[in-house]
Amino acid sequence: MKAVSRRSFLSAVVGGAAVGFSVRPVAAQEYPQRPVRIIVPFTAGGSSDTLARIVSEPLRDRLGQAIIVENRPGGNSSIGMQATAIAAPDGYTMVAGHIGTHAITPAVTPPTGYDVATTFTTVAVHATSSNLLVVPTAGKIDRFQSLLDLAKSNPGRLNYGSPGIGSPSHIATAKLAALTGINVVHVPYRGNSAAITDLLGGRLEFMFASPAEVLEHVHAGKLRALAASGAKRSPAMPDVAPVAELGVPGFDFRTWHVISVRRDTPPEIVAKVRECLTSVLVTDVYRKRLADLSLDPGIDDAAEADRFVRAEIISWAKFVRESGIRAE
Repeated sequence: MKAVSRRSFLSAVVGGAAVGFSVRPVAAQEYPQRPVRIIVPFTAGGSSDTLARIVSEPLRDRLGQAIIVENRPGGNSSIGMQATAIAAPDGYTMVAGHIGTHAITPAVTPPTGYDVATTFTTVAVHATSSNLLVVPTAGKIDRFQSLLDLAKSNPGRLNYGSPGIGSPSHIATAKLAALTGINVVHVPYRGNSAAITDLLGGRLEFMFASPAEVLEHVHAGKLRALAASGAKRSPAMPDVAPVAELGVPGFDFRTWHVISVRRDTPPEIVAKVRECLTSVLVTDVYRKRLADLSLDPGIDDAAEADRFVRAEIISWAKFVRESGIRAE
């Protein structure tokens, strides 16, 4: 009886171990079995939202499940990031953010409940962009130098908008101010859409914004693009000169857009999502949609994209610390 019990016990242990070792590969093979959610930590209409919706359709076709884009704004992007951080690490919840959500904002206001570098892993850097410095066409600023001259002759009088402290729009302007010595007033909003509305209405003098958010207003003649924030001219916007070309050498600021999942998601599932997203990023159809928004391609290699994001987290934490930028 004891021998039988021992054999039964050993069989159960071996069988259980085999089952345990097979769970993750089987789960990866079966993934996904229900809709996948992409959380956007901003209001609808912004660049992160637009890009998430653009990528969701071809990703749906590759994964064979619906992709639900869910806007979770608030807390300067921390609400949406937190929602992803506490979701099950099963590949069914992703977050679509950018340089602000993943590198700059956490450096300005360290979040509670998650740490970007240890909580998340990158599945794709799906786009980059040189932001546009735009002004209302009805205003008196018609050139980049005019903006600098007006700001220098009226310190503390010109205001600019952004979706919050630590956002790309804010940091790009802070960097411009640091290099030129201008003194301008920051007006934070809950999202860029509201800031752009006030810019169009003449309640703001200028702002940096993603081409995806303002290009239609530029084409309609409501906003004027004075400069681009990247060090070099963007292939998507070859006619817009970079700030560095217009008398501010060394100015360089590019927004990168990233899709992440929890770092403890089974590696087989992460690999599958990465493979599907990479196959989207290299298509002519996707790249044309980026070009239509004056956005540039991201990073095709997922491992390289993850290394890039981690290096950016370190770099921007250093910039925020040395610049003395703090939450108000």
